[in-house]
Amino acid sequence: MIAVQTPLRRFLLLPGNRHLTENLLNALSAVLVRRHGAMLERLADFADAACLVVPQDLPMAFLITLRAPPLAPRLQLVDPARMDTARVEAPRATIRADIATLFELLEGRIDGDALFFSRDLTVEGDMAVVVALRNAVDDAGIDLIADATSMLGPFAAPAERLGRSMAGFAAQLQRRFSPAGGRMA
Repeated sequence: MIAVQTPLRRFLLLPGNRHLTENLLNALSAVLVRRHGAMLERLADFADAACLVVPQDLPMAFLITLRAPPLAPRLQLVDPARMDTARVEAPRATIRADIATLFELLEGRIDGDALFFSRDLTVEGDMAVVVALRNAVDDAGIDLIADATSMLGPFAAPAERLGRSMAGFAAQLQRRFSPAGGRMA
């Protein structure tokens, strides 16, 4: 598995690719704030706090830096294996789970407490930051596919249908090839 991830990690973390990916993630972050603005009010006390989100089945992690409203959180791609030498701020909290679980958490479709106690989700560091994030996204009603495709104007509806179809196909693949049967919508 490491042999497969190493070229992907190198590709995604190349300066040009990293910049493009971070720009897309930050554009999505701005859309989420625009469509679910109440989230920011719940996170206002944690402006400048950084949280590292580590998808255990991807070769990179996301450093989310919360900012004072009305600014959207800033996202950076980081190599979790090199966090100690990276020129990024130290996270106050770290969240680890597989990517499907993280998406389900973001959309509020799964109980974070149950995942934590079953050890499908691990949390380290400042629990107050993690609880604030969880409460903010639980109440936001985020739908990543609808939110992301809303940026496409007149192409939003067909792009959303395509996105939902691709998500369904990805879920089927994960169920078929995952030893645990996987969770993904």
